[in-house]
Amino acid sequence: MFEHILGFDWLRWARDALKGGRPDDPHCVPTEPGVPGCPAKAQGQSREAGGPRSETAFHLWIDGVGGYLVCLGNRVTLGQAVPEAAVDVPLLADVSRLHATVTRDGEAYVLHALRPARVNGKQVETALLHHGDRLLLGSSCQLHFQQPVPVSASARLDLVSGHRLRPAVDGVLLMADTLVLGPGQQVHVPMPELKQPVILFRHKHGLGIRASATVVINGQSVGQRGLLEMGVRVVGEEFSLALEAVP
Repeated sequence: MFEHILGFDWLRWARDALKGGRPDDPHCVPTEPGVPGCPAKAQGQSREAGGPRSETAFHLWIDGVGGYLVCLGNRVTLGQAVPEAAVDVPLLADVSRLHATVTRDGEAYVLHALRPARVNGKQVETALLHHGDRLLLGSSCQLHFQQPVPVSASARLDLVSGHRLRPAVDGVLLMADTLVLGPGQQVHVPMPELKQPVILFRHKHGLGIRASATVVINGQSVGQRGLLEMGVRVVGEEFSLALEAVP
């Protein structure tokens, strides 16, 4: 399906991966034609080099665009940003320490309210969320829920009431399979200056990136796709970004 987004053949990408190893191998990232498909193993890297396994969130910093909290878990907790309350989405707002959860079930998202919450003005305890829904936690903390990419189960939450997260970011990305960065409206992160979208994707044990032009990861050119781990800096033809683990 993503061939319509990036203009490349994902089936051919999978076939290229088979030349170098199993497609479910976290190190098996297809490279340019004629280059072995599993450079990570060839370089003697460990299994964990493909990216986070136990981490449930990271910060995505995009130069000239902003910062985002990316949550990887199927269940995300929302609550007040206080040291003794370890929630996934820490809100600097008048909400409870554990106010609500958002659970992903396949391509659907369900809000479970542990304290007073409304969806589109209606008081709820449990609600199936839809693209464009407005969430109200407590008396004043408002969030906008979006699933802007039809072929991706990932979603986005934006604070629209003037409140902030700790640390301050521009939005919360609930990453299921992929994140689409690029021009147009059907993207998770709008980047109108890009000619073609950039895709962040999850595989069995980590994260990867796919672009329409060569990308450089920590100073090393990896072609049009490569593995990502926490702390990396990625530079592309029209963008640069960094991944930072959440403490």
